[in-house]
Amino acid sequence: MEDPTRLFRLDGRTAIVTGASSGLGASFGWTLAAAGARVVLAARRTERIEALAERIAAAGGEAAAVRCDVTVDSEVQALVAAAVERFGPVQILANNAGVAPEEDGPIESADSFRRVVAVNLTGAYCCAREVAAVMLEQGGGNIINTASISGLVAGDGPDTPSYTATKGAIVSLTRELAVRWAGRGIRVNALAPGYFPTEMTESEIETDDGLRFIGERTPLGRPGRVDELQGALLYLASDASSYVTGHTLVVDGGWTAR
Repeated sequence: MEDPTRLFRLDGRTAIVTGASSGLGASFGWTLAAAGARVVLAARRTERIEALAERIAAAGGEAAAVRCDVTVDSEVQALVAAAVERFGPVQILANNAGVAPEEDGPIESADSFRRVVAVNLTGAYCCAREVAAVMLEQGGGNIINTASISGLVAGDGPDTPSYTATKGAIVSLTRELAVRWAGRGIRVNALAPGYFPTEMTESEIETDDGLRFIGERTPLGRPGRVDELQGALLYLASDASSYVTGHTLVVDGGWTAR
């Protein structure tokens, strides 16, 4: 009897993970490496991705760290070139780099809005475009964009129009690229997490008021654990989802079901 769990293995594949210095990105890098992928970790905080690459190597995996600001085209191009040079053709992109507004006021400024768009939307598109150029040459690949429940419903917390707008745009961009590239072997899907512990959400998750707010809105009554995204990521990154493209997989404890 064939073991269906083999579909989730990524042995021999190369994956790039952006935003890999902390939170979900760091977990994504570890998860893909544990499933057998050779992982290129990308972020602006070099010391963090270097430390993660060392931990992956110590656990028997293969990883490299490459500094990259996704808002700088030349750095995105250099990231993809470094991945190909180190590990060969790239089969997987976990397109995860993102920021939230730094302001906390009654209405977000235009400068703040532009900054978030540059990272969350334009940066994600540029990463997808550069990796897709390699994937199209080799006959296919797999892109997983990080969206959010904020891209599906309006926010209930601080004033964050830029974040909700960019994450909604990621959902639309995922569909668009999936349809455009499907005939050439590239699948494009998105993960839409609810509240998980990251640097971006620590103000909500690490306070009693924040936990109460999340618990009242989430049918499962709590924030997610980072490990609860591992299965969803592996599903979209692997052959287990070979007939899935243009889809946004929501992992939110029921938040958007209300």
